[in-house]
Amino acid sequence: MSPADPAEEHPTGKSQPLWKRIFRVALPIVLLVGCWFAFQTSGEDLRAMHQRLGWIAPVVTVPLHAVIAAAPVPSDVIVIANGGLYPYHSAVFLGWLGWFLGSTLEFLTIRLLTGVESAEDARQKMPTWLSRWPAGSPWFLVLGRQIPGVGAHLTAGVAAAAGVSLKRYLLWTAVAIVPGALLLSAIGARLLGSA
Repeated sequence: MSPADPAEEHPTGKSQPLWKRIFRVALPIVLLVGCWFAFQTSGEDLRAMHQRLGWIAPVVTVPLHAVIAAAPVPSDVIVIANGGLYPYHSAVFLGWLGWFLGSTLEFLTIRLLTGVESAEDARQKMPTWLSRWPAGSPWFLVLGRQIPGVGAHLTAGVAAAAGVSLKRYLLWTAVAIVPGALLLSAIGARLLGSA
């Protein structure tokens, strides 16, 4: 039986596509860079970047927001800054888009790192008590995200590790992001004097 074990392990290592192996290494590095950048960036830095880049600024700031949102640090300052830099509806959309892309990146990173492909796969890999968690429930995906500071990371991590489908996760995440984008953009517009 011992010769069969290495034979079984060898094909599973080969069956993993190259892009998954690259992402398994690259995505955590991207998230670490996002952490570093989040601690180096302030609202004034974003305002200066916006003034230098003009109308093309969202092409830079939205991906930057996504990387910071996927990292385990708050990205609220970017949404607040958007509220002061853009008209309200544009600020809400840019904040929502940055968070949505960041949530997608975080979910896919955790999914790749855990190696979970489905809910059945998750039940086999996770402890029993954790596999009973209602990770795919709209209540968890929407209300869990509203927990200040950790909600986005909690819902992404639990949903990815529990094998929730990407489509279901993205649908409810898109809904869950709206209140925060509306509120923080309004705060930014009020604090920074632009509506």
